[in-house]
Amino acid sequence: MKDLISFLQLFKPYKLWLVGGVFLSLLTSLASISLLTLSGWFITSSAIAGLLAPDGVAIAFNFMQPAAEIRALAIIRTVGRYAERVVTHEVTFRILADCRSWFFEKLIPLAPGRLAMQRSADLLAGITQDIDTLDALYLRLCSPLLIALIGGGAVVIFISSYSIQIGLLVLIMLLLTSVFLPWLFSHLGRHSAREIVAQTAIFKIAQIEILQGLADLLAFNAYSRYRDRIMTVSEQILDTQSKNNRFSAFLSAITVFVSQMTVLIAIVIGAVLFHQDRVSGPVLAMLSFSVFAVFELVNPLASSIQLLAKTQAAASRILGITNLGSVITEPLQTIDIPCSGDLKINNLSFRYSEQTDWVLKQIDLNIPQGSKIAIIGNSGSGKTTLLQLLMRFYDPQQGCINYAGINFKYFSSDQLMTRFSVLSQNVQLFSATIKENVLIAKPTASESEILQAIKMAGLQKFIHQLPEGLNTWVGENGAKVSSGEGRRIALARVYLKNAPILLLDEPTEGLDKETEDEVLNTLKQIARNKTLIMVTHKEAGLRLVDKVFSINNGYLKQSISYAQNNL
Repeated sequence: MKDLISFLQLFKPYKLWLVGGVFLSLLTSLASISLLTLSGWFITSSAIAGLLAPDGVAIAFNFMQPAAEIRALAIIRTVGRYAERVVTHEVTFRILADCRSWFFEKLIPLAPGRLAMQRSADLLAGITQDIDTLDALYLRLCSPLLIALIGGGAVVIFISSYSIQIGLLVLIMLLLTSVFLPWLFSHLGRHSAREIVAQTAIFKIAQIEILQGLADLLAFNAYSRYRDRIMTVSEQILDTQSKNNRFSAFLSAITVFVSQMTVLIAIVIGAVLFHQDRVSGPVLAMLSFSVFAVFELVNPLASSIQLLAKTQAAASRILGITNLGSVITEPLQTIDIPCSGDLKINNLSFRYSEQTDWVLKQIDLNIPQGSKIAIIGNSGSGKTTLLQLLMRFYDPQQGCINYAGINFKYFSSDQLMTRFSVLSQNVQLFSATIKENVLIAKPTASESEILQAIKMAGLQKFIHQLPEGLNTWVGENGAKVSSGEGRRIALARVYLKNAPILLLDEPTEGLDKETEDEVLNTLKQIARNKTLIMVTHKEAGLRLVDKVFSINNGYLKQSISYAQNNL
Protein backbone atom coordinates (compact mmCIF):
# COMPACT_ATOMS: atom_id res chain seq x y z
CA MET A 1 0.00 0.00 0.00
CA LYS A 2 2.95 2.32 0.64
CA ASP A 3 3.89 2.05 -3.05
CA LEU A 4 0.42 3.19 -4.13
CA ILE A 5 0.51 6.12 -1.72
CA SER A 6 3.70 7.30 -3.44
CA PHE A 7 1.83 7.58 -6.74
CA LEU A 8 -1.01 9.49 -5.12
CA GLN A 9 1.44 12.43 -4.92
CA LEU A 10 1.17 12.69 -8.72
CA PHE A 11 -2.59 13.28 -8.36
CA LYS A 12 -2.22 16.60 -6.50
CA PRO A 13 -2.19 18.90 -9.59
CA TYR A 14 -5.56 17.45 -10.57
CA LYS A 15 -7.29 17.46 -7.20
CA LEU A 16 -10.16 19.62 -8.48
CA TRP A 17 -10.69 17.24 -11.39
CA LEU A 18 -10.56 14.28 -9.04
CA VAL A 19 -13.04 15.81 -6.60
CA GLY A 20 -15.26 16.78 -9.52
CA GLY A 21 -15.19 13.23 -10.87
CA VAL A 22 -16.10 11.75 -7.47
CA PHE A 23 -18.86 14.36 -7.01
CA LEU A 24 -20.39 13.60 -10.41
CA SER A 25 -20.16 9.85 -9.78
CA LEU A 26 -21.77 10.27 -6.39
CA LEU A 27 -24.47 12.56 -7.79
CA THR A 28 -25.25 10.08 -10.56
CA SER A 29 -25.35 7.12 -8.16
CA LEU A 30 -27.59 8.91 -5.65
CA ALA A 31 -29.83 10.06 -8.51
CA SER A 32 -30.20 6.44 -9.66
CA ILE A 33 -31.01 5.26 -6.12
CA SER A 34 -33.42 8.15 -5.57
CA LEU A 35 -35.10 7.47 -8.92
CA LEU A 36 -35.76 3.84 -8.06
CA THR A 37 -36.78 4.69 -4.48
CA LEU A 38 -39.15 7.49 -5.49
CA SER A 39 -40.61 5.40 -8.32
CA GLY A 40 -41.40 2.61 -5.86
CA TRP A 41 -43.16 5.03 -3.54
CA PHE A 42 -44.99 6.75 -6.40
CA ILE A 43 -46.24 3.55 -8.05
CA THR A 44 -47.38 2.11 -4.72
CA SER A 45 -49.13 5.33 -3.69
CA SER A 46 -50.83 5.57 -7.07
CA ALA A 47 -51.96 1.97 -6.86
CA ILE A 48 -53.41 2.43 -3.37
CA ALA A 49 -55.18 5.60 -4.45
CA GLY A 50 -56.64 3.77 -7.43
CA LEU A 51 -57.79 0.79 -5.37
CA LEU A 52 -59.54 2.91 -2.74
CA ALA A 53 -61.25 5.32 -5.14
CA PRO A 54 -63.93 2.84 -6.42
CA ASP A 55 -65.06 2.26 -2.81
CA GLY A 56 -66.02 5.87 -2.55
CA VAL A 57 -63.04 6.87 -0.50
CA ALA A 58 -61.73 10.20 -1.76
CA ILE A 59 -57.97 10.49 -1.58
CA ALA A 60 -56.13 13.70 -2.30
CA PHE A 61 -53.01 12.64 -4.20
CA ASN A 62 -50.60 15.07 -5.83
CA PHE A 63 -49.07 13.05 -8.64
CA MET A 64 -47.62 16.06 -10.49
CA GLN A 65 -44.77 16.78 -8.08
CA PRO A 66 -43.38 13.21 -7.78
CA ALA A 67 -43.77 12.76 -11.54
CA ALA A 68 -41.74 15.92 -12.12
CA GLU A 69 -39.14 14.79 -9.59
CA ILE A 70 -38.82 11.42 -11.34
CA ARG A 71 -38.23 13.14 -14.67
CA ALA A 72 -35.66 15.46 -13.07
CA LEU A 73 -33.82 12.52 -11.47
CA ALA A 74 -33.80 10.67 -14.81
CA ILE A 75 -32.27 13.71 -16.52
CA ILE A 76 -29.70 14.16 -13.71
CA ARG A 77 -28.73 10.49 -13.96
CA THR A 78 -28.30 10.60 -17.74
CA VAL A 79 -26.42 13.91 -17.92
CA GLY A 80 -24.43 13.12 -14.77
CA ARG A 81 -23.32 9.74 -16.12
CA TYR A 82 -22.04 11.35 -19.31
CA ALA A 83 -20.28 14.17 -17.46
CA GLU A 84 -18.78 11.72 -14.96
CA ARG A 85 -17.35 9.60 -17.78
CA VAL A 86 -15.84 12.67 -19.47
CA VAL A 87 -14.29 14.08 -16.29
CA THR A 88 -12.98 10.83 -14.74
CA HIS A 89 -11.46 9.55 -17.98
CA GLU A 90 -9.97 12.92 -18.85
CA VAL A 91 -8.22 13.21 -15.50
CA THR A 92 -7.13 9.56 -15.67
CA PHE A 93 -5.49 10.07 -19.07
CA ARG A 94 -3.79 13.25 -17.84
CA ILE A 95 -2.47 11.47 -14.76
CA LEU A 96 -1.18 8.56 -16.86
CA ALA A 97 0.58 11.03 -19.16
CA ASP A 98 2.19 12.67 -16.12
CA CYS A 99 3.16 9.25 -14.77
CA ARG A 100 4.98 8.46 -18.01
CA SER A 101 6.73 11.84 -17.96
CA TRP A 102 7.65 11.30 -14.31
CA PHE A 103 8.95 7.81 -15.15
CA PHE A 104 11.15 9.20 -17.94
CA GLU A 105 12.44 11.94 -15.65
CA LYS A 106 13.44 9.28 -13.14
CA LEU A 107 15.07 7.15 -15.85
CA ILE A 108 17.24 9.90 -17.35
CA PRO A 109 19.62 10.18 -14.34
CA LEU A 110 19.93 6.38 -14.39
CA ALA A 111 21.25 6.35 -17.95
CA PRO A 112 23.43 4.74 -18.92
CA GLY A 113 24.99 3.38 -15.72
CA ARG A 114 21.96 1.89 -13.99
CA LEU A 115 19.94 1.29 -17.13
CA ALA A 116 22.75 -0.81 -18.57
CA MET A 117 21.80 -3.40 -15.94
CA GLN A 118 18.12 -3.39 -17.00
CA ARG A 119 16.53 -5.11 -19.96
CA SER A 120 14.89 -2.74 -22.44
CA ALA A 121 11.78 -4.92 -22.48
CA ASP A 122 11.43 -4.47 -18.70
CA LEU A 123 11.59 -0.70 -19.16
CA LEU A 124 9.06 -0.88 -21.99
CA ALA A 125 6.72 -2.92 -19.80
CA GLY A 126 7.06 -0.30 -17.07
CA ILE A 127 6.30 2.58 -19.44
CA THR A 128 3.28 0.86 -21.01
CA GLN A 129 1.75 -2.03 -19.12
CA ASP A 130 2.62 -1.14 -15.52
CA ILE A 131 1.68 2.53 -15.83
CA ASP A 132 -1.52 1.64 -17.69
CA THR A 133 -2.39 -0.62 -14.77
CA LEU A 134 -2.30 2.44 -12.50
CA ASP A 135 -5.46 3.80 -14.17
CA ALA A 136 -7.32 1.48 -11.79
CA LEU A 137 -5.98 3.46 -8.83
CA TYR A 138 -8.50 6.27 -9.33
CA LEU A 139 -11.14 4.88 -11.68
CA ARG A 140 -11.64 1.48 -10.07
CA LEU A 141 -10.24 1.78 -6.56
CA CYS A 142 -10.35 5.24 -4.97
CA SER A 143 -13.46 6.57 -6.70
CA PRO A 144 -15.72 3.48 -6.19
CA LEU A 145 -14.58 3.17 -2.58
CA LEU A 146 -15.39 6.82 -1.78
CA ILE A 147 -18.75 6.58 -3.54
CA ALA A 148 -19.61 3.39 -1.64
CA LEU A 149 -18.67 4.97 1.71
CA ILE A 150 -20.34 8.36 1.18
CA GLY A 151 -23.32 7.17 -0.84
CA GLY A 152 -23.87 4.08 1.28
CA GLY A 153 -23.69 6.16 4.45
CA ALA A 154 -26.24 8.65 3.08
CA VAL A 155 -28.67 5.88 2.13
CA VAL A 156 -28.27 4.17 5.52
CA ILE A 157 -29.10 7.47 7.26
CA PHE A 158 -32.14 7.90 5.00
CA ILE A 159 -33.42 4.38 5.72
CA SER A 160 -32.74 4.75 9.44
CA SER A 161 -34.93 7.85 9.54
CA TYR A 162 -37.88 5.50 8.83
CA SER A 163 -36.63 2.30 10.48
CA ILE A 164 -33.60 1.86 12.73
CA GLN A 165 -33.84 -1.93 12.35
CA ILE A 166 -33.66 -1.89 8.54
CA GLY A 167 -30.95 0.81 8.62
CA LEU A 168 -28.81 -1.29 10.96
CA LEU A 169 -29.35 -4.37 8.78
CA VAL A 170 -28.26 -2.50 5.66
CA LEU A 171 -25.21 -1.05 7.43
CA ILE A 172 -24.00 -4.49 8.55
CA MET A 173 -24.55 -6.04 5.11
CA LEU A 174 -22.83 -3.13 3.35
CA LEU A 175 -19.78 -3.50 5.59
CA LEU A 176 -19.80 -7.24 4.88
CA THR A 177 -19.95 -6.82 1.10
CA SER A 178 -17.81 -3.69 0.74
CA VAL A 179 -15.09 -4.30 3.33
CA PHE A 180 -14.82 -7.81 4.74
CA LEU A 181 -15.52 -9.95 1.65
CA PRO A 182 -13.36 -7.83 -0.74
CA TRP A 183 -10.51 -7.85 1.79
CA LEU A 184 -10.80 -11.63 2.20
CA PHE A 185 -10.83 -12.33 -1.54
CA SER A 186 -8.07 -9.80 -2.15
CA HIS A 187 -5.91 -11.61 0.38
CA LEU A 188 -6.68 -14.98 -1.21
CA GLY A 189 -5.99 -13.72 -4.74
CA ARG A 190 -2.98 -11.53 -3.98
CA HIS A 191 -0.43 -14.06 -5.20
CA SER A 192 -2.16 -14.71 -8.53
CA ALA A 193 -2.70 -10.98 -9.09
CA ARG A 194 1.02 -10.29 -8.66
CA GLU A 195 1.80 -13.33 -10.76
CA ILE A 196 -0.19 -12.00 -13.71
CA VAL A 197 1.86 -8.78 -13.71
CA ALA A 198 5.15 -10.70 -13.75
CA GLN A 199 3.92 -13.17 -16.39
CA THR A 200 2.68 -10.41 -18.67
CA ALA A 201 6.07 -8.67 -18.43
CA ILE A 202 7.84 -11.95 -19.32
CA PHE A 203 5.45 -12.39 -22.24
CA LYS A 204 6.24 -8.92 -23.62
CA ILE A 205 9.98 -9.51 -23.23
CA ALA A 206 9.69 -12.79 -25.14
CA GLN A 207 7.70 -11.07 -27.90
CA ILE A 208 10.33 -8.35 -28.33
CA GLU A 209 13.16 -10.88 -28.38
CA ILE A 210 11.53 -13.09 -30.99
CA LEU A 211 10.76 -10.09 -33.24
CA GLN A 212 14.26 -8.64 -32.94
CA GLY A 213 15.98 -11.98 -33.49
CA LEU A 214 13.57 -13.53 -35.99
CA ALA A 215 16.15 -13.76 -38.80
CA ASP A 216 18.70 -15.56 -36.59
CA LEU A 217 16.05 -17.87 -35.14
CA LEU A 218 14.96 -18.91 -38.63
CA ALA A 219 18.56 -19.34 -39.75
CA PHE A 220 19.33 -21.71 -36.85
CA ASN A 221 15.95 -23.50 -36.89
CA ALA A 222 15.26 -22.21 -33.39
CA TYR A 223 12.01 -20.39 -34.16
CA SER A 224 9.78 -23.26 -33.11
CA ARG A 225 11.47 -23.49 -29.69
CA TYR A 226 11.01 -19.78 -29.01
CA ARG A 227 7.44 -19.94 -30.30
CA ASP A 228 6.69 -22.82 -27.93
CA ARG A 229 8.18 -20.79 -25.06
CA ILE A 230 5.87 -17.87 -25.83
CA MET A 231 2.88 -20.19 -26.07
CA THR A 232 3.78 -21.70 -22.69
CA VAL A 233 3.90 -18.26 -21.08
CA SER A 234 0.64 -17.34 -22.82
CA GLU A 235 -1.07 -20.42 -21.41
CA GLN A 236 0.24 -19.59 -17.94
CA ILE A 237 -1.22 -16.08 -18.26
CA LEU A 238 -4.58 -17.50 -19.33
CA ASP A 239 -4.58 -19.94 -16.41
CA THR A 240 -3.78 -17.16 -13.94
CA GLN A 241 -6.39 -14.86 -15.48
CA SER A 242 -8.98 -17.64 -15.26
CA LYS A 243 -8.16 -18.09 -11.59
CA ASN A 244 -8.52 -14.35 -10.97
CA ASN A 245 -11.79 -14.25 -12.90
CA ARG A 246 -13.16 -17.14 -10.86
CA PHE A 247 -12.33 -15.23 -7.68
CA SER A 248 -14.07 -12.11 -9.02
CA ALA A 249 -17.10 -14.07 -10.24
CA PHE A 250 -17.46 -15.89 -6.92
CA LEU A 251 -17.19 -12.62 -4.99
CA SER A 252 -19.77 -10.99 -7.28
CA ALA A 253 -22.11 -13.94 -6.79
CA ILE A 254 -21.79 -13.75 -3.00
CA THR A 255 -22.36 -9.98 -3.11
CA VAL A 256 -25.53 -10.42 -5.20
CA PHE A 257 -26.73 -13.20 -2.89
CA VAL A 258 -26.15 -11.08 0.22
CA SER A 259 -27.89 -8.08 -1.38
CA GLN A 260 -30.95 -10.17 -2.30
CA MET A 261 -31.10 -11.72 1.15
CA THR A 262 -30.86 -8.24 2.66
CA VAL A 263 -33.80 -7.07 0.54
CA LEU A 264 -35.80 -10.13 1.60
CA ILE A 265 -35.05 -9.60 5.30
CA ALA A 266 -35.81 -5.88 4.97
CA ILE A 267 -39.21 -6.70 3.44
CA VAL A 268 -39.97 -9.09 6.33
CA ILE A 269 -38.99 -6.44 8.90
CA GLY A 270 -40.98 -3.84 6.97
CA ALA A 271 -44.03 -6.12 6.90
CA VAL A 272 -43.88 -6.43 10.69
CA LEU A 273 -43.61 -2.65 11.00
CA PHE A 274 -46.53 -2.23 8.56
CA HIS A 275 -48.61 -4.66 10.61
CA GLN A 276 -47.81 -2.53 13.65
CA ASP A 277 -48.88 0.63 11.73
CA ARG A 278 -45.37 2.09 12.12
CA VAL A 279 -44.86 2.48 8.35
CA SER A 280 -47.30 2.87 5.49
CA GLY A 281 -47.48 0.70 2.38
CA PRO A 282 -45.83 3.25 0.09
CA VAL A 283 -43.02 3.79 2.62
CA LEU A 284 -42.49 0.02 2.86
CA ALA A 285 -42.15 -0.17 -0.93
CA MET A 286 -39.85 2.85 -0.90
CA LEU A 287 -37.56 1.30 1.72
CA SER A 288 -37.48 -2.05 -0.12
CA PHE A 289 -36.46 -0.39 -3.37
CA SER A 290 -33.91 1.74 -1.51
CA VAL A 291 -32.29 -1.33 0.06
CA PHE A 292 -32.21 -3.02 -3.34
CA ALA A 293 -30.63 0.01 -5.03
CA VAL A 294 -27.95 0.78 -2.42
CA PHE A 295 -26.07 -2.41 -3.23
CA GLU A 296 -25.41 -1.02 -6.70
CA LEU A 297 -22.81 1.16 -4.96
CA VAL A 298 -20.79 -1.78 -3.65
CA ASN A 299 -21.09 -4.15 -6.61
CA PRO A 300 -18.09 -2.53 -8.45
CA LEU A 301 -15.91 -3.17 -5.39
CA ALA A 302 -15.88 -6.89 -6.12
CA SER A 303 -13.75 -6.39 -9.25
CA SER A 304 -12.00 -3.30 -7.89
CA ILE A 305 -10.50 -5.04 -4.87
CA GLN A 306 -9.23 -7.81 -7.13
CA LEU A 307 -7.24 -5.15 -8.97
CA LEU A 308 -5.64 -3.89 -5.78
CA ALA A 309 -2.91 -6.54 -5.66
CA LYS A 310 -2.26 -6.18 -9.40
CA THR A 311 -1.98 -2.40 -9.08
CA GLN A 312 0.32 -2.75 -6.08
CA ALA A 313 2.55 -5.15 -8.01
CA ALA A 314 2.74 -2.73 -10.97
CA ALA A 315 3.59 0.17 -8.65
CA SER A 316 6.29 -1.92 -6.94
CA ARG A 317 7.87 -2.80 -10.30
CA ILE A 318 7.94 0.87 -11.37
CA LEU A 319 9.38 2.07 -8.06
CA GLY A 320 11.86 -0.79 -8.11
CA ILE A 321 13.39 0.79 -11.22
CA THR A 322 13.07 4.47 -10.30
CA ASN A 323 14.46 3.95 -6.80
CA LEU A 324 17.70 2.40 -8.05
CA GLY A 325 19.49 5.70 -7.68
CA SER A 326 22.01 7.24 -10.03
CA VAL A 327 25.59 5.97 -10.15
CA ILE A 328 26.82 9.58 -10.14
CA THR A 329 26.18 12.38 -7.66
CA GLU A 330 25.12 15.62 -9.30
CA PRO A 331 26.39 18.81 -7.60
CA LEU A 332 23.89 20.82 -5.58
CA GLN A 333 25.35 24.00 -7.07
CA THR A 334 27.15 23.96 -10.39
CA ILE A 335 29.80 26.31 -11.69
CA ASP A 336 30.18 27.54 -15.26
CA ILE A 337 32.19 25.10 -17.34
CA PRO A 338 35.12 26.57 -19.33
CA CYS A 339 34.85 26.60 -23.11
CA SER A 340 38.07 24.62 -23.43
CA GLY A 341 40.81 23.17 -21.30
CA ASP A 342 43.10 20.25 -20.54
CA LEU A 343 41.82 16.89 -19.30
CA LYS A 344 43.72 15.33 -16.42
CA ILE A 345 43.10 11.96 -14.77
CA ASN A 346 44.65 11.60 -11.31
CA ASN A 347 45.15 8.22 -9.61
CA LEU A 348 41.83 6.89 -10.92
CA SER A 349 40.55 3.43 -9.96
CA PHE A 350 37.15 2.06 -10.89
CA ARG A 351 35.02 -1.05 -10.57
CA TYR A 352 31.33 -1.58 -11.34
CA SER A 353 30.44 -2.95 -7.91
CA GLU A 354 32.05 -4.04 -4.66
CA GLN A 355 31.58 -7.66 -5.69
CA THR A 356 33.62 -7.31 -8.92
CA ASP A 357 37.32 -6.83 -9.62
CA TRP A 358 38.86 -3.45 -10.35
CA VAL A 359 38.51 -2.63 -14.06
CA LEU A 360 40.90 0.35 -13.95
CA LYS A 361 43.72 0.79 -11.44
CA GLN A 362 45.65 3.93 -10.50
CA ILE A 363 45.26 5.62 -13.89
CA ASP A 364 47.23 8.85 -14.39
CA LEU A 365 46.86 10.62 -17.72
CA ASN A 366 47.36 14.22 -18.83
CA ILE A 367 45.58 15.20 -22.07
CA PRO A 368 46.45 18.78 -23.09
CA GLN A 369 43.95 20.73 -25.13
CA GLY A 370 44.30 19.91 -28.84
CA SER A 371 46.29 16.70 -28.33
CA LYS A 372 45.41 13.43 -30.06
CA ILE A 373 45.73 10.12 -28.25
CA ALA A 374 44.63 6.55 -28.78
CA ILE A 375 43.96 3.91 -26.15
CA ILE A 376 44.46 0.29 -27.15
CA GLY A 377 44.07 -2.99 -25.37
CA ASN A 378 42.39 -6.37 -25.48
CA SER A 379 38.61 -6.70 -25.43
CA GLY A 380 37.35 -6.22 -21.90
CA SER A 381 40.49 -4.45 -20.75
CA GLY A 382 38.57 -1.27 -19.78
CA LYS A 383 39.03 1.00 -22.81
CA THR A 384 35.34 1.82 -23.21
CA THR A 385 34.97 2.11 -19.44
CA LEU A 386 37.60 4.88 -19.44
CA LEU A 387 35.66 6.75 -22.14
CA GLN A 388 32.46 6.39 -20.11
CA LEU A 389 34.23 7.84 -17.07
CA LEU A 390 35.35 10.80 -19.20
CA MET A 391 31.70 11.38 -20.17
CA ARG A 392 30.77 10.97 -16.50
CA PHE A 393 28.48 8.02 -17.04
CA TYR A 394 30.07 6.78 -13.79
CA ASP A 395 32.05 8.33 -10.95
CA PRO A 396 35.34 6.64 -9.99
CA GLN A 397 35.61 5.09 -6.52
CA GLN A 398 39.13 6.47 -6.21
CA GLY A 399 40.88 9.45 -7.79
CA CYS A 400 39.33 12.13 -9.96
CA ILE A 401 39.11 13.64 -13.43
CA ASN A 402 39.69 17.36 -13.96
CA TYR A 403 38.67 19.60 -16.83
CA ALA A 404 40.51 22.92 -17.10
CA GLY A 405 41.80 22.26 -13.58
CA ILE A 406 38.32 21.75 -12.08
CA ASN A 407 37.07 18.43 -10.70
CA PHE A 408 34.29 16.79 -12.74
CA LYS A 409 32.10 16.55 -9.62
CA TYR A 410 31.52 20.33 -9.72
CA PHE A 411 29.94 20.09 -13.19
CA SER A 412 26.57 18.58 -13.96
CA SER A 413 26.56 15.72 -16.44
CA ASP A 414 24.58 17.89 -18.87
CA GLN A 415 27.27 20.59 -18.73
CA LEU A 416 30.05 18.11 -19.41
CA MET A 417 28.30 16.61 -22.42
CA THR A 418 28.32 20.01 -24.12
CA ARG A 419 32.11 19.68 -24.33
CA PHE A 420 32.14 16.20 -25.89
CA SER A 421 31.22 14.79 -29.29
CA VAL A 422 30.98 11.01 -29.34
CA LEU A 423 31.28 8.53 -32.19
CA SER A 424 30.79 4.93 -31.09
CA GLN A 425 31.02 1.65 -32.93
CA ASN A 426 27.28 1.06 -32.42
CA VAL A 427 25.68 4.12 -33.98
CA GLN A 428 22.13 4.71 -32.77
CA LEU A 429 19.82 5.89 -35.53
CA PHE A 430 16.25 6.73 -34.63
CA SER A 431 13.12 5.91 -36.60
CA ALA A 432 13.05 9.29 -38.32
CA THR A 433 14.46 11.06 -41.38
CA ILE A 434 18.15 11.60 -42.09
CA LYS A 435 17.72 15.29 -41.35
CA GLU A 436 16.03 14.65 -38.01
CA ASN A 437 18.78 12.21 -37.04
CA VAL A 438 21.46 14.77 -37.82
CA LEU A 439 19.64 17.56 -35.97
CA ILE A 440 19.86 15.60 -32.73
CA ALA A 441 23.29 17.19 -32.29
CA LYS A 442 21.99 20.74 -32.74
CA PRO A 443 18.20 21.23 -33.09
CA THR A 444 18.61 24.94 -33.88
CA ALA A 445 21.03 24.39 -36.77
CA SER A 446 20.35 26.35 -39.96
CA GLU A 447 19.92 24.75 -43.37
CA SER A 448 23.43 25.84 -44.41
CA GLU A 449 24.92 24.27 -41.27
CA ILE A 450 23.13 21.01 -41.99
CA LEU A 451 24.34 20.95 -45.59
CA GLN A 452 27.91 21.68 -44.48
CA ALA A 453 27.74 18.82 -41.96
CA ILE A 454 26.39 16.51 -44.68
CA LYS A 455 29.24 17.56 -46.98
CA MET A 456 31.90 17.00 -44.30
CA ALA A 457 30.49 13.54 -43.56
CA GLY A 458 30.64 12.55 -47.24
CA LEU A 459 26.88 12.04 -47.51
CA GLN A 460 26.22 14.35 -50.45
CA LYS A 461 26.38 11.70 -53.17
CA PHE A 462 24.30 9.23 -51.16
CA ILE A 463 21.58 11.76 -50.34
CA HIS A 464 21.51 13.08 -53.92
CA GLN A 465 20.52 9.58 -55.10
CA LEU A 466 17.55 9.42 -52.72
CA PRO A 467 14.15 10.59 -54.08
CA GLU A 468 13.31 12.31 -50.79
CA GLY A 469 16.85 13.50 -50.04
CA LEU A 470 17.37 14.57 -46.43
CA ASN A 471 13.77 13.70 -45.68
CA THR A 472 14.35 10.00 -46.34
CA TRP A 473 13.21 7.80 -43.49
CA VAL A 474 16.09 5.65 -42.18
CA GLY A 475 13.88 2.94 -40.64
CA GLU A 476 13.91 1.46 -37.15
CA ASN A 477 17.49 1.38 -35.81
CA GLY A 478 18.67 2.59 -39.24
CA ALA A 479 17.45 -0.57 -40.99
CA LYS A 480 17.16 1.18 -44.37
CA VAL A 481 20.77 2.40 -44.50
CA SER A 482 24.06 0.51 -44.48
CA SER A 483 26.47 0.55 -41.54
CA GLY A 484 28.80 2.87 -43.48
CA GLU A 485 26.00 5.31 -44.26
CA GLY A 486 24.88 5.15 -40.65
CA ARG A 487 28.42 5.97 -39.52
CA ARG A 488 28.48 8.97 -41.85
CA ILE A 489 25.20 10.25 -40.40
CA ALA A 490 26.85 9.99 -37.00
CA LEU A 491 29.85 11.91 -38.37
CA ALA A 492 27.51 14.68 -39.51
CA ARG A 493 26.21 14.87 -35.94
CA VAL A 494 29.76 15.14 -34.62
CA TYR A 495 30.60 17.96 -37.02
CA LEU A 496 27.35 19.80 -36.32
CA LYS A 497 27.85 19.72 -32.56
CA ASN A 498 31.37 21.13 -32.92
CA ALA A 499 32.45 20.25 -29.38
CA PRO A 500 36.09 20.82 -28.34
CA ILE A 501 36.70 17.16 -27.41
CA LEU A 502 36.10 14.15 -29.67
CA LEU A 503 35.63 10.73 -28.11
CA LEU A 504 35.86 7.88 -30.60
CA ASP A 505 35.00 4.32 -29.58
CA GLU A 506 36.07 1.91 -32.33
CA PRO A 507 34.90 4.45 -34.98
CA THR A 508 35.62 2.20 -37.99
CA GLU A 509 34.56 -1.16 -36.55
CA GLY A 510 32.70 -3.29 -39.11
CA LEU A 511 33.53 -1.05 -42.08
CA ASP A 512 35.24 -2.12 -45.29
CA LYS A 513 38.65 -0.70 -46.18
CA GLU A 514 37.33 1.99 -48.56
CA THR A 515 34.65 3.23 -46.15
CA GLU A 516 37.13 3.08 -43.27
CA ASP A 517 39.55 5.35 -45.12
CA GLU A 518 36.76 7.82 -45.93
CA VAL A 519 35.61 7.94 -42.30
CA LEU A 520 39.15 8.42 -41.01
CA ASN A 521 39.83 11.19 -43.51
CA THR A 522 36.65 12.95 -42.42
CA LEU A 523 37.62 12.58 -38.77
CA LYS A 524 41.03 14.01 -39.57
CA GLN A 525 39.41 17.21 -40.82
CA ILE A 526 36.85 17.40 -38.02
CA ALA A 527 39.49 16.84 -35.33
CA ARG A 528 41.67 19.73 -36.46
CA ASN A 529 42.27 22.05 -33.46
CA LYS A 530 40.28 19.70 -31.19
CA THR A 531 41.23 17.22 -28.50
CA LEU A 532 40.84 13.68 -29.79
CA ILE A 533 40.65 10.55 -27.63
CA MET A 534 40.16 7.30 -29.51
CA VAL A 535 39.66 3.75 -28.35
CA THR A 536 40.58 1.22 -31.01
CA HIS A 537 42.30 -2.07 -31.71
CA LYS A 538 42.83 -1.36 -35.43
CA GLU A 539 46.11 0.13 -36.59
CA ALA A 540 44.45 2.16 -39.35
CA GLY A 541 42.99 4.60 -36.83
CA LEU A 542 46.33 5.24 -35.17
CA ARG A 543 47.39 7.56 -37.96
CA LEU A 544 45.08 10.18 -36.46
CA VAL A 545 47.00 10.39 -33.17
CA ASP A 546 50.41 11.38 -31.88
CA LYS A 547 50.42 9.24 -28.71
CA VAL A 548 49.19 5.74 -28.02
CA PHE A 549 48.48 4.28 -24.59
CA SER A 550 47.67 0.69 -23.78
CA ILE A 551 45.61 -0.81 -20.95
CA ASN A 552 46.70 -4.14 -19.52
CA ASN A 553 45.31 -5.70 -16.32
CA GLY A 554 43.68 -2.37 -15.50
CA TYR A 555 46.91 -0.33 -15.69
CA LEU A 556 47.58 2.36 -18.31
CA LYS A 557 50.97 3.06 -19.85
CA GLN A 558 52.24 4.85 -22.94
CA SER A 559 52.88 2.40 -25.72
CA ILE A 560 53.93 4.11 -28.93
CA SER A 561 54.70 7.65 -30.06
CA TYR A 562 53.33 8.84 -33.34
CA ALA A 563 53.86 11.94 -35.44
CA GLN A 564 51.10 14.49 -35.74
CA ASN A 565 50.26 13.44 -39.28
CA ASN A 566 49.60 17.06 -40.18
CA LEU A 567 46.58 17.32 -37.87
